[in-house]
This record gives sequence, C-alpha cells and structure tokens, in this order.
Amino acid sequence: MNIKRTKVLGSDYLGLFAITNDKLCFVPDSIDTKSAKIIESTLDVKVVKTLLYDSSLLAVFAKMNNHEIFIPEYAIGKEIELIEKEIKVNIVNTNKALGNLIEINDDFAVISKTLKEVTKLSKLTLIRTNIAETDAIGSALLLTNKSFLINPNASKEEIKNLQQTLNLNGGSSTANTGDAFIRNSMIANKNGAVVGEQTTGHEMNRIEETLEG
Repeated sequence: MNIKRTKVLGSDYLGLFAITNDKLCFVPDSIDTKSAKIIESTLDVKVVKTLLYDSSLLAVFAKMNNHEIFIPEYAIGKEIELIEKEIKVNIVNTNKALGNLIEINDDFAVISKTLKEVTKLSKLTLIRTNIAETDAIGSALLLTNKSFLINPNASKEEIKNLQQTLNLNGGSSTANTGDAFIRNSMIANKNGAVVGEQTTGHEMNRIEETLEG
C-alpha cells in the first residue's frame, strides 16, 4: 500500500477537505498542484476540484463510495451539476453536516444515532451507533472495502462489534501526532493513504498495517 504525507490548504487535517473512492477524489478548488498530485499518484485516482455549500470542507458535508456520493439537501445546484458529471449523486434529506455523521463503503453506512431523520441510504446496510462516546462518526471512523481505522478511544467491544458486523478486519490508530479523530487527518482507498504532515512514522506504520486488512 502507498502512503504519503501532505497538507491541503495549509492544513494537516486534510481529511476534512477531501472525499475519495477507489477511482475518484474530490478536493477543494483552491488546492495547490503539489498536494493534488500527491493525492492523485498515491491513491491512483482522478482528482476533481469542487466546493460543497460554497465550502472547501467537502468531507464535513458529504461521503462517497465507488457507486455514488451522498450530499445533504442544502448543496448548491451548480456544485451538484459538476459532481454529477463524475458520479451518481444521492441527495439526503437533512440539514445537518452529513459527512460528520456518517462513514460508508460499498456495502455499509455507519451512521450517528443523532441522524434520526435518515432511515435509508440507497442499498447500503445501515449501522446506527456512536463511537468512543461521540456522535461524529464521520471523524471517528475511516472505512474502506478492505478494512477500517477507528478512534483509539473506542472500546474493545465497539471494535469487535464493527469487525463482526462489517466482516472486516480493522483497528485503532491516531494520525498527525495523536489526533484521535482519524478520518479528519487522512483519506484512503484500496490503493493507498494520504495523511497529514504531522503524522509520525509509527502512526504511518500502524495505519498501513491496519488498512491492508
């Protein structure tokens, strides 16, 4: 697995700004060329620049798998039109920061207990839970089709339950020298991972080992 460090818009918390699947990655339209190329080559994806709700914080508002992207109802029309050229768009009836409250792969959607208005996300199997006493599922969990990384404050029981329900190996890690909200500090797919520049060598080894499944 490829794993590289970078920043997005000067921030080590690049996971807030980018959404990826195995072939495509949406990034803010003001991303610098060097960072975009690192993401493109490390994840082996097509990089597409966009905004959501006129914001660069793409992953706060949306999440994506290999089939579709889930976007809250308040997204701007011209943004949706651009995204629709690349992947199917599924508009979710919520006014909340959707990306903060869900994490998905091609089969499952792990969603926060606070997102009560969402009872269906396409054909995905819903797992309604909180992790490590937080409802910020989209920050506390990074999910691929091969494995998952979870906030290290999650209990052994929470990790075991996810492993059994998702039928995936997975484990806990930090990034950016101790950030427990792992998804904020990185993006990943089956090909690799891109982490914040403050991520230590030990954290990178742990991340790589876990994501290999």
